[in-house]
Amino acid sequence: MRAFSEAVKWVFLDLDNTLWDFDANAEEAIKELYHRHELHLHSDFHVDQFLSLYKDVNAAYWLRYEKGEVTKEVLRTARFTDTFNAMGVAAALQPENVWQEYLDICPIMTRMMPGALDCLTELKKKYRIALLTNGFERTQQTKISVSGIGAFVDFMMTSESVGMAKPDSRFFALALETAGCSAEEAVYLGDTWHTDVEGGMGAGIVSYWYRRGQDRRDLPLDDPNFGGVVEDLMDFARL
Repeated sequence: MRAFSEAVKWVFLDLDNTLWDFDANAEEAIKELYHRHELHLHSDFHVDQFLSLYKDVNAAYWLRYEKGEVTKEVLRTARFTDTFNAMGVAAALQPENVWQEYLDICPIMTRMMPGALDCLTELKKKYRIALLTNGFERTQQTKISVSGIGAFVDFMMTSESVGMAKPDSRFFALALETAGCSAEEAVYLGDTWHTDVEGGMGAGIVSYWYRRGQDRRDLPLDDPNFGGVVEDLMDFARL
């Protein structure tokens, strides 16, 4: 990994699956909804099949949302409706407002990525910190408040609040403008290659990839805006 330049004043961080363990927290929330609504009585899908199907449907809708193809309202509701339909749950038996139940219970869960709070503590000694996240404002604010992340953050920018999403270079440009710094005075860390790393690099920000067990072989090692691969958050904090 490349050490931070002496010009760096700001560290921009992704939230979900970089600091806040989205996968673990969402899995717990989805399983709770399955049992709460006794979905096993209305479908042959067991809880793990329900979870796997929902993940696939949800991921597809998020890609469409990031491209501006669907609204947040459609994303929130249709990911559940489509999942129930694929499970064979009759429309009359599909739980109403389950999308709101999910938004109520998932953000208050507090599983963190390994070393996340220690990383923030270390970074805060030298840098100002901003969160850049493709998420809903209220949901993300709840996450950082309940988890304790918010105490370390100077500001958070969500895709909902600004009307655009990563990897759009305008999103990163607005983050730089909000921070009052140049691209050379910031670094960025995220776990999603296209959305985070390519997005940050495209905006001229040295960007690091939090690998999180993922595999990628065509790393742009010669690109001056690629900071490197992060395996441990504390290693990143000490750069």
